Amino acid sequence: MALHLLCLVLITSVILQTVTSSTFKSIYLVTVSSEVVGGTTEKLCAQVHQVTEPLSLKVSMEMEGGSSTILLEAAVTKDFYRCTSFQVPTVKTDSVATVHVSIKGRKDEMSKKTKILIKPKRFLTIFQTDKPVYKPGQTVKFRIVSLDASFLSFNQMYETVELQDPNSNRIAQWLNQSTVSGILDLSHPMSAEATQGSYIITAWNEKGEQTSQNFDIKEYVLPKYEVKVHLPQTITILDNQATLRVCGKYTYGKPVLGSVTMKVCRNAIQHHWLYGTSNICELYIMKTDKTGCATQIIDVTRFALNYSSFDDFEVETEMEEYGTGVILKGSGKASFTNVIVTVCFEDVPQAYKPGIAYEGKIKVTGPVSTPIPNEPVYLFLRNSGTSENWTLTTDSKGIASFSLDTSLWSSESVSLSARYQKVREDYPYMHGVRRPGYKSAYHFARKFYSKSNSFVKIMQGEGKFSCEKDGIVLARYIIQGEELMKGQKTLNFFYLVSRR
Repeated sequence: MALHLLCLVLITSVILQTVTSSTFKSIYLVTVSSEVVGGTTEKLCAQVHQVTEPLSLKVSMEMEGGSSTILLEAAVTKDFYRCTSFQVPTVKTDSVATVHVSIKGRKDEMSKKTKILIKPKRFLTIFQTDKPVYKPGQTVKFRIVSLDASFLSFNQMYETVELQDPNSNRIAQWLNQSTVSGILDLSHPMSAEATQGSYIITAWNEKGEQTSQNFDIKEYVLPKYEVKVHLPQTITILDNQATLRVCGKYTYGKPVLGSVTMKVCRNAIQHHWLYGTSNICELYIMKTDKTGCATQIIDVTRFALNYSSFDDFEVETEMEEYGTGVILKGSGKASFTNVIVTVCFEDVPQAYKPGIAYEGKIKVTGPVSTPIPNEPVYLFLRNSGTSENWTLTTDSKGIASFSLDTSLWSSESVSLSARYQKVREDYPYMHGVRRPGYKSAYHFARKFYSKSNSFVKIMQGEGKFSCEKDGIVLARYIIQGEELMKGQKTLNFFYLVSRR
């Protein structure tokens, strides 16, 4: 099997088709997206290589109904490369089209076909009211925004927009309203006797598709100030302390001075077969400082952290304003976890190619997915009954990168594991008691099949590529000598770079 063409493709949705024959020395390649959206513009690229005689190239697309469109037609007399844009037919439902490619010489002809999926154009309609709750007599202002699948604004007409009250009575209607730059602004004054409850706005576009949005009308009095409870998102069973903070602020932003009563509980999980377990609660009395906050460091070991018969950590507070006696309440919740560290693999290939470095990353995070920097992590490899291990160190983002030599890998699959602890600590089992968890990562990589034992691999780039700037992409390859034709001294690599 002679190796005539290697193509490096940087987008998985592109289909590659190459054809050669024993009598037809030229080869060609056509790329087109395997999934496209109706009504949009797509790009098709074609290449012909090793041209030894005049050729004619034709690429066409046939719809399920039988209609056909020529996408590219050219006479080829030398090495050829061209990209062309084409309009994807508009469809109402998912449709399949067939792309036909043919190339003709004086005597021989080659052809190939492949199917692509055409999806109907999707649109997104967003409602936004100027506030979620109105008082009777206020004017309801709302906006309808139309976006396409790329989140770009587009104009469309809404045949009907209506407003219904809580009793499903239509109280307002707008007909044939068009967006401007994708936006339609409407408003409706509510009467002072408007029924309190939930109202609904519904819009129908020209296709009959509808979108709705609710808002409420009710009499309400804004609170004089608000109370917020700040506590850790997660508390682990190895923690000893946790800092809780209760803050009060007036609606105009100034801090509230007053006293705070805080009740901290870990409620028992009640089962019909389990009796006698009581909630664990502690009461704290505090005063706000000049910032309007009261801070308390609590001893969380008093809340049976490692016992599974208790629920999450709940806080209820009351703040009383000095001078007025106005009391407002606040609450908060924090979860408990026994997972101390989580290790996972990132950017690891599903297959390895013998002779080409196997590269990947190990990510180490804490209980709330925060990266753990500058810590050792251990990588283990099993290959054909043999074992190897390496000690890596995480960077500031909790990432440890690795590159493994695959020259001696011979088994059909290898197993990788990564652990935070090189030797697992043995915590004795006790009923109802949670043990600290250090989640390890596991990955299996199969040997990449290549009849010729030739390989090419695009290496992972560093970060994201920026527009209008050069980017470096590295490719590693192994080409067996017998793959070259007799007398061939050079090997051409072709690549296609695409973006979405």
